[in-house]
Amino acid sequence: MMNERKPERIRQPAPPNQSADLAASILDLLQEPAFLLDESSYLIHTNPVAEEYYGAGSGLSPGQDIAGLFQDKEMFQSLLNRAIEAGGAAITGELIAVDRSGDHVPVWATLKTIPVRGRKKRLVMSLTPKTRETRLLHNAREMGARVENLYTALSDVRAELLERTMQLAEQKNKMVAILRGMGDGLLVCDGSGSIIQYNEIAREVLRLPDGDLENQSIGRLCPELSRVLGITPQTGNEPIRLAREENFIVGNRELRVSIAPLYDNRERYVGLVMILQDRTKQAEIDRMKSDLISIVSHELRSPLTSIKGYIDLLISGDLGAVAEEHRKYLEIVLNNANRLATLIDDMLDLSRIESGKLTMIFGKVDIKYLCDLVYLTFKPQAAQKNLDFQLDVAEGLSVSGDVDRLQQALMNLVSNAVKYTSEEGAVRIRAYRDNGNICLEVSDTGFGISPENQRKLFQKFFRVKDKRTRNIGGTGLGLCITKSIVEAHEGEVTVESQEGAGATFRIRLPEYHG
Repeated sequence: MMNERKPERIRQPAPPNQSADLAASILDLLQEPAFLLDESSYLIHTNPVAEEYYGAGSGLSPGQDIAGLFQDKEMFQSLLNRAIEAGGAAITGELIAVDRSGDHVPVWATLKTIPVRGRKKRLVMSLTPKTRETRLLHNAREMGARVENLYTALSDVRAELLERTMQLAEQKNKMVAILRGMGDGLLVCDGSGSIIQYNEIAREVLRLPDGDLENQSIGRLCPELSRVLGITPQTGNEPIRLAREENFIVGNRELRVSIAPLYDNRERYVGLVMILQDRTKQAEIDRMKSDLISIVSHELRSPLTSIKGYIDLLISGDLGAVAEEHRKYLEIVLNNANRLATLIDDMLDLSRIESGKLTMIFGKVDIKYLCDLVYLTFKPQAAQKNLDFQLDVAEGLSVSGDVDRLQQALMNLVSNAVKYTSEEGAVRIRAYRDNGNICLEVSDTGFGISPENQRKLFQKFFRVKDKRTRNIGGTGLGLCITKSIVEAHEGEVTVESQEGAGATFRIRLPEYHG
């Protein structure tokens, strides 16, 4: 028996429309159930096949809400909305329809909008029963659509890969041009010490063999460089956290390598990048300059000593009475002779340090003794300027080093602090323990140093150009010598300062442990 049910919504059929009539005529030619609907799911026309399957028993008639034909009305309404949004594309979904005998039949519902005159949309819906044959046909259609979509996607991917390949080739060509144009050698190794990138300058600097060097071990090709890098055949090179520079000898040549670590985007160590320079000629020039400075300084020291001696005799009056006006001029000459002697001593010290000829005798250095000695040396000068001169040294501090050279380094810092602090200012010497290191700190309330000048502060002969410091004497070598002495003790010297707010110099040295 056919199930009799009342339609949920019925309205008057839509007025005649030439486009809709044409669509209805076409629907009548189809061999599968087909319906002409408006955008509100009301039935406009049913073809004979649909009438046969879902005819009178389903209560289908023009103006009827076609949603009543299906078990899940919301699912049908969703399918209808998707078809409207698709703008002409066919949308297919699985639904349960009620046939003329009242049975529930699984079907594929395909909806597609068609062009008609007027503002309202018209849709064609076909229903295909899910028999074995239609299922195979439906699957074949879906497979064909998927293959077509896959082909389109593959074409897009192929085009994108081609574009990326061209971009990579262009970048590679640029990289090769940059590597060839570099004046220094470039060498890149992975974590095991195998070469992954290089240029011809690196081959020439290290005297590496001809042929392709990629994937070859740098430890085998250049043992001297591998020792600098810390590469061993068993473990490769240990991870390096900070960039550094090292000098090393290969044969009779002096080379310099700048080493920087490489990390991936997960902060995993992957290798090293190195810049190589042949400094053989430059090192020879530096040695000649150091020798020249040493010779000139020695030659100047002897006559300067005589000049100072004779001026002292004249000022003392041992050679006869000296008028007060003449004494003033002689004192000016003596002061300038002392400044020249200080400059000569600094130049000699710097020359010895750079050439490695400055001898140091290392031993246990008592920091309190060192600071007391420097403090007492400069206390009279600080008193002349009415400075608040303080000393704060913790007990039991000691380092391993040359006491005379460490005294020289600390005196350079205190001398600058006293000279560059205005009257009634403050200078403080501190010594304390910090994470296994000993810190010697000299702070003042002087003129301060700009960030730009701080970067140049430890260069040879550099002096801050300022009208406030124009009349303050100095050689511009004290801080450079201090830095060299501290580094020879495996320490570091740093500065913190702001213009007009004083400065703090800090020497950090490893603590003595016996």
